[in-house]
Amino acid sequence: MEKIFEELKKTHKTLFWLDIPESEDEKAKVIFLRKIDRVTYAAGQKLLQKDTLQAAEMMLKSLYVGGDELDPILADFDQLRTAADLLSDVIGTVSGNVRKL
Repeated sequence: MEKIFEELKKTHKTLFWLDIPESEDEKAKVIFLRKIDRVTYAAGQKLLQKDTLQAAEMMLKSLYVGGDELDPILADFDQLRTAADLLSDVIGTVSGNVRKL
């Protein structure tokens, strides 16, 4: 996986390595996601209003660039929920400071 990750780094400036643990039905998986873009973020926010897992699935499909196959993760409820939780680090922002002047 390290070699695949390094090859993908040449194409994508920022990558995220997600370790998806084993579930009752699936082996542990590793997937690589690219940095989120404005279009994917906006679509995800719209879907979040209706269904968080549907939003997570859409974001995973949009941001996926390599690693293990994505479909088995999406089909396994436990692994999908884990991947959805990990997305918060992918779509999160860097903290800043606010000062009242």
